Amino acid sequence: MDEATLRRELLAAYHILDVHGQNAGIAGHLTARLPGGDSFWCHGYGQGFEEVRADDLRHVDMDLKVLHGGKINPSLVIHTGLYRARPDIGCVIHTHSLNAVMLTATGTPLLPLFQSALMFHNDCALHAEYGGIVDTVETGVELAAALGPRRALLLANHGTLVVGRNVREVVHCAIMLDDACRIQLGAMAAAAGKPLSPVDDATAQEAKRFLLSDKVLGLRWDHYLRRAIAARPWLAAEIASIA
Repeated sequence: MDEATLRRELLAAYHILDVHGQNAGIAGHLTARLPGGDSFWCHGYGQGFEEVRADDLRHVDMDLKVLHGGKINPSLVIHTGLYRARPDIGCVIHTHSLNAVMLTATGTPLLPLFQSALMFHNDCALHAEYGGIVDTVETGVELAAALGPRRALLLANHGTLVVGRNVREVVHCAIMLDDACRIQLGAMAAAAGKPLSPVDDATAQEAKRFLLSDKVLGLRWDHYLRRAIAARPWLAAEIASIA
């Protein structure tokens, strides 16, 4: 993927996440790493996802030195820690998903209950200790260790971290993770202490391969983008302005 395409998808991603309720005010982070490089693109410090425009995108190296644009969020040390630990990661999303916060407050890990979220089967960990505000290199390293080889980390009393190969994959997974947490909370409440009925391992693994295929992710992305542009007609021209 060339740099302009990555920036266009990144800009679209901020608004897709906002349309789907995945906005943490000024505290959310979304970055995309340049393929094969030691730098990434992000948005400006103090902005909500809904505010991001093409001119707000920043280019940053792994020491958080700004290569293009203005000030950035110091909490992006989370992202540098993940990128350094995992060469396979092309995109990182952190939000304060209320459904994830509520689920982690129960101490219960994510269960394979929701068909469309089975990409998290054996691929989501619970980081059970709240460590306060994340703004040090050491914390980024700690979170990378807690995530390990997985695609998602539920942060107790905090929110979520989701990673993947590219923007399209990670945006879809972030939306589905929030939905999965919400569904599990509802199922737990309805069950009133009775055992839940998760999907069996073999079926979940087969579904996971399908859900993470490029074809399915492409169709999902196209739908998300159509919804975002329908809600914000100006977004199409803003994306097209990136060359």
